[in-house]
Amino acid sequence: MQMLFAVVLLPATMLGCVYYPWAALHHIRWLQIAVLVNPMVYMSEGLRAVLSPTLGHMPMWAVLLALLGGTAVFGYLGARTFTNRVLN
Repeated sequence: MQMLFAVVLLPATMLGCVYYPWAALHHIRWLQIAVLVNPMVYMSEGLRAVLSPTLGHMPMWAVLLALLGGTAVFGYLGARTFTNRVLN
């Protein structure tokens, strides 16, 4: 469990824009694009946009689209996997 925390969870948290806004990565453009794979970016940016609208953040339409799309995709995959395991 410690290895999982060190290898997966810690980098996901550090690169999930929890401690800084996504717009602050504009100096390192490749990293700004690479962190968009992390779903934690959209959760933290959405929360930051609601709590402090004066700071720079992602557009709310992008945050909502990513969160709703991810929920739909992972919900479908979860339901399909569950159904396959129950029926087999």
